Amino acid sequence: MLFLLLFLWGVLWEAESVYAANWGSVELTAEEAVLMDADTGAVLFEKNAEEKGYPASITKVLTALVVLEHTSPDEQVSFSHDAVYNVDQGSSNAQIEAGDVLTVNDCLHALLLKSANEAANALAEHVAGSREAFAEMMNEKAKELGCTGSHFQNPSGLFSEEQYTTAKDMGLIAIAAFHNEEFMKIEKDLRYTLSGLQRLPEGNILYMEHKMMLPESRFYDSRVVAGKTGYTRDSGNTLLTLAKEGDRRLVTVVLKDKSPYHYSDTSAMLNLGFQETEKQSLEDTEGFLEKIRAELVEKGTLTEETKLHFSSKVMLTLPKGETQEGITYLVLENEAEKKELSEAEEKASDSGMPDAKDSALPHIVFLLDGRKVGEANLYREQNIRVMLSEASPKTKAAFFAVTISGFTIMIAIAVFLFGGGALYGAKNFADERKRRKKWKDRRKKRLEEMKISEEEFRILLEKRKKEKKN
Repeated sequence: MLFLLLFLWGVLWEAESVYAANWGSVELTAEEAVLMDADTGAVLFEKNAEEKGYPASITKVLTALVVLEHTSPDEQVSFSHDAVYNVDQGSSNAQIEAGDVLTVNDCLHALLLKSANEAANALAEHVAGSREAFAEMMNEKAKELGCTGSHFQNPSGLFSEEQYTTAKDMGLIAIAAFHNEEFMKIEKDLRYTLSGLQRLPEGNILYMEHKMMLPESRFYDSRVVAGKTGYTRDSGNTLLTLAKEGDRRLVTVVLKDKSPYHYSDTSAMLNLGFQETEKQSLEDTEGFLEKIRAELVEKGTLTEETKLHFSSKVMLTLPKGETQEGITYLVLENEAEKKELSEAEEKASDSGMPDAKDSALPHIVFLLDGRKVGEANLYREQNIRVMLSEASPKTKAAFFAVTISGFTIMIAIAVFLFGGGALYGAKNFADERKRRKKWKDRRKKRLEEMKISEEEFRILLEKRKKEKKN
């Protein structure tokens, strides 16, 4: 009997193995690593991807994203003594001196090409008033991107036991960078000249340090379009890389690696991703939508009459030739967003708009063998009857008053368009309110840290503006 049970168990295990997707693998020197698809969010390969490690200067990619979100390229950045000299001796710099004034665009080139730590400090002070306040913004941005195992304490990546991340978190940050046009524009410049420096009046030429982007380097890879290097004694070599081939975009991250293996490890992962995986459009889209809709109706998130659609064509990343037979999905409810919409819902009710609560539809993640292979956003489609059932009495009366008119069809279309516009407006209103609330909270925390009042802060701002004009 024992032999029979063992035999049956072996057969079942073998059958399960046969049907499991073959994702492929590579041997790496790096202690932590991840390979992800920038368009589907799929994790194609990982090695200890959620273990905490020190990022070193690949931190500067997140710094750049925060700066790009809160500045314009032509803004003037003044370099304080603290920004220039509060760095580790001998660490990366761009020969910028205290008192130098550069544009944000200049500073971002120094940050991403030369890995200049004084540029990181000056940008942080320019955006947030202090490096500490800027670090809070970095942590907020990381959380917004889905990072769960990271904490940032400075904008440069210089070593601190309180500054750590994971390969997977840095992969999410890399994907955000890939989708940022301004970031990619800066990374296209393999050389850039800083002008107007006190130390180098003739200008300082900066060169890209990611060797996979340099045609003259033995590590050159034509697929690599952007990236960032990093190194400290405690972190080892770190490398964040963005690569493109055809219509596919992949990102890789290695932590705690050794030179030059951080380049060969990256190349091996890119080969795995481009050669052994492919993008497929989601099959049986209507079937998935109906299951999701039924689930949301049962939860009370949607009404029976509401129809759902994916916001765009859903793409998955799978091993080459893999079928979609085992695809499952997760419905991720965003409770925080629903709370933020509560006031928008109240506003919509007062103005005759349809209920705003359904604007905060869940996010859908698609899985194969428990591994994320794609994701999608939902939007709702309503008929006139549903919109009227959710509208205010005033809107209903306006609609039914014209039903005997020869323009009934035209009015119906107008109401339909108005309803769609109202939903869009409610969502925009909620997004704007959410953004303002976030900034208000940031400002409050920053003032508490600086130990000054709102009025004192405004005086400092006015003083700063006058100094810039002079």
